[in-house]
Amino acid sequence: MSESALDRVARALDLVPFISRNTGLSIVQIAERFGSTPTQISRDLSLLHMCGLPGYSHLELLDIDYADPDYVSVTDAQVLERPRSLTQVEAVTLVLGLQLLAELASDSQERMAIISLQERITARYGTGLAASISITDAVAESPLTTEISRAISAKRKLFLKYNSASSDSITSREVFPIQIYYINGFAYLRAISLEANSERSFRLDRITELSIGENDRELAATVAQSRQTDEITEIEIMMGADGFFFVERHNEIVTSVSENNGHFRITLGVTAGEWITRTFLAWPSKIEVLKPESLAQAIQQRIADTLANYQ
Repeated sequence: MSESALDRVARALDLVPFISRNTGLSIVQIAERFGSTPTQISRDLSLLHMCGLPGYSHLELLDIDYADPDYVSVTDAQVLERPRSLTQVEAVTLVLGLQLLAELASDSQERMAIISLQERITARYGTGLAASISITDAVAESPLTTEISRAISAKRKLFLKYNSASSDSITSREVFPIQIYYINGFAYLRAISLEANSERSFRLDRITELSIGENDRELAATVAQSRQTDEITEIEIMMGADGFFFVERHNEIVTSVSENNGHFRITLGVTAGEWITRTFLAWPSKIEVLKPESLAQAIQQRIADTLANYQ
């Protein structure tokens, strides 16, 4: 995709302070950090080499050394030694992105680091930024999230009482927790049910009681080995414009993505399980399952059975 002159100027303004603080990187490394190509970065450096403060002599020009493509440095950055300040739109976008990352983080320490960065950016740009953001809690967060995250990190079993929607009863479960994930605004725990000896998902807001058990190293090793040896099924789906958001939300299972005229063809590598069917059914827009055909038929049957309940 071609870039505009504004895109190139913005990158050029960011290059000088970045190189000033990261002296000695190669043009290839800089290109990787900026999501560009070595050829384009070389052109940017050549352009910057001819820029500077008014005066129009060599004394006012930026002094950039890039003759050796494996060692780029800035001797005189003029007034560009510090990174650009974020615009209001950029700051709002960044804070909203961090909000989403905090909701998706399964590790408590990682979540606290994200929240800390979000608070620093908000404080840096003052009350005006906070006034520009109106966030509705889209995720039904559970007070148990932090406790479960600690159990996952420590590889400890969980004992919980769960209000099952299917049986309309509260049951006691002993599980080995694997991951917290989010679908359609709700947090779920993916875990191994020790009674059923299979993977299950539990909605966090339906967990009425929870306690952490002991670390079971043998069980942790068995679960890790079984998950590594599970057969990976390749699934291909077609989605509309929101396929970009699907890829962001489920990037850990996405193996390839192609886009054509606003439609996304996405390949997933997943282990067998009911969860992928529920994930597709819970997505708010249309998902067309291209393969395997058995999954497409199973989802169609599930939809037909659900509609039959209303007849």
